Amino acid sequence: MTTRAEAVELCLEALATGRVHGVSPNHDPAHAPFFQTVLGDHGMVRDFGLYEAHYTRWTVDQPWQCQFIVVQAHRMRKPPKWRRLLRELGDFDLVPGDLAVPGSEYIRVVASDSEACIDADTGRLQKISIPAAPPLTRPAAAPAHLRRRVRAAAAGPSSEWPGIPPAAWPHVIATVHNLHRDEPARSPVWTAYGLRVLERAAEVWPADEWAWRWSRFVLERPGTVPVGEVTRVCLAALPMTADEAAALPRDWRTRSPDVVRRSRMTLALLRCAADDVPPPPPPAPEMATWRPLLRHIG
Repeated sequence: MTTRAEAVELCLEALATGRVHGVSPNHDPAHAPFFQTVLGDHGMVRDFGLYEAHYTRWTVDQPWQCQFIVVQAHRMRKPPKWRRLLRELGDFDLVPGDLAVPGSEYIRVVASDSEACIDADTGRLQKISIPAAPPLTRPAAAPAHLRRRVRAAAAGPSSEWPGIPPAAWPHVIATVHNLHRDEPARSPVWTAYGLRVLERAAEVWPADEWAWRWSRFVLERPGTVPVGEVTRVCLAALPMTADEAAALPRDWRTRSPDVVRRSRMTLALLRCAADDVPPPPPPAPEMATWRPLLRHIG
């Protein structure tokens, strides 16, 4: 049975580090008990009581991928006041969250990318959403008519870039993903265009962010790159060394915002490296150094 103090501590850890009981969305939570709900062939929820892990997959042949964890603070008999949590988050930068819902205030922690939902009337925490994606540079607003422009550029005879600024290129990759889902018969077209976009983006995006976005793209499209290439790219872009990861303190309060960001990105890249495209290659020798550290670094 979780005490109130333990529940408040869980909320603080989730906000500051994007982890719950030391577990990141980039782990496959294996501890029990949990209640599992499968939502058709493509969605699954594991309910641990105070928090839930949400998974998706493209096809029934693919493994489940955790997309985000939600801390359901409203299930507490008396959810903590947001101002009480703020006293513990003094060193972390906060910005408005991504959602705007009447009666609720959404606030995002920059280092962890966790987003809090606060009841505007009571000032009490309601939910915390923790994405599996590591903290990334936020893209500019999506340009108008983006799907039409991307579709025309990808499917047309010309390979010319459609005049979209680099700050919005993550939206282009997301649009390619949607086209792949909606028009799977033309998957080779969307894949080829997405790879061209990513090739250009390598010149402007931070190296670790590019490696993660590129890896997710090719991992979802087996056969796009040679076996072992994802592992090579991810290990080369790690923002944290194995020695730094081994020295990480277990107590989240002693992790600075910069350490939180780098450790989350490091774990996300290692997860991609471990998932490399099928058939899986022999483990890279470098991965043996990381395996004992994966439980607590991100």
